Amino acid sequence: MTDTVTVAVAQVPAKLGDVRANLDAMDGYLREAAAKRAKLLVLPECYLSGYMFDDRAAAAAAAISADSAEIGEIVAMCAKHGLELIVGFLEVNGDKLYNSAAVVGASGVIGIHRKRHLPFLGADRFVDEPSGTELSLFETCVGKVGVAICYEIRFPEIMRSLALAGADFVALPTNWPVQSAILAEQFTRVRAAENFIYLLVANRADAEGDATFLGQSQIVDPLGAVVGNSGRSEGLLVASVDVARARNKTITIKAGEFEVSPFKDRRPATYRIS
Repeated sequence: MTDTVTVAVAQVPAKLGDVRANLDAMDGYLREAAAKRAKLLVLPECYLSGYMFDDRAAAAAAAISADSAEIGEIVAMCAKHGLELIVGFLEVNGDKLYNSAAVVGASGVIGIHRKRHLPFLGADRFVDEPSGTELSLFETCVGKVGVAICYEIRFPEIMRSLALAGADFVALPTNWPVQSAILAEQFTRVRAAENFIYLLVANRADAEGDATFLGQSQIVDPLGAVVGNSGRSEGLLVASVDVARARNKTITIKAGEFEVSPFKDRRPATYRIS
């Protein structure tokens, strides 16, 4: 693995409840990402299922399991196009229903993140909160990638925990509505900069039910600079980034005289965050 890698986020629509149509469209996004030499593509929250369901039964009808034939198709797409993918979907597991994101590669499912922090909106009104406390941090072809979903950007402990565990990137599939502009305009830059990580945000810019999605999918660097922002335009946002920058947790203004090392200077024993 070289230090410079190419990553992509997709600002694309989804058809509510139509997993088949969303899968078929996804193959084209993977093909385009591969043509642009991306090695990792991030799709929006609940991309496979859609999000603005009116009840649990409708949401469950669009849910698939992590070992479903549909996920198998995604594995085959990754193998065909030669890249890895993070995609949001509604996951059924026994009698449980989760808002999940799968990290998928040519050899299978690398990992699953289940959204723990659930706003009262869309499908999140009906899904279950997962058990367990494990970090969603996965080894990928571009480095260590943490995963959080949408509303979870409001909880700084999540990305800090991922960064402390060695995340180079955090992927954030979202369905931010227009009322969440502050998250795209301010939170993304702060979360990336305070944790010295690349933040990969994939949102939608279409409408579904009574929600109009914000757009503003973006790639943010470890100092909080926005490498690219999709605005309201649909399509892929692609960038080549230097992973080594996410592994350097020191800001050096003048060597030996003016250096800031926020991770080294932490004092966890003095914090009260429970």
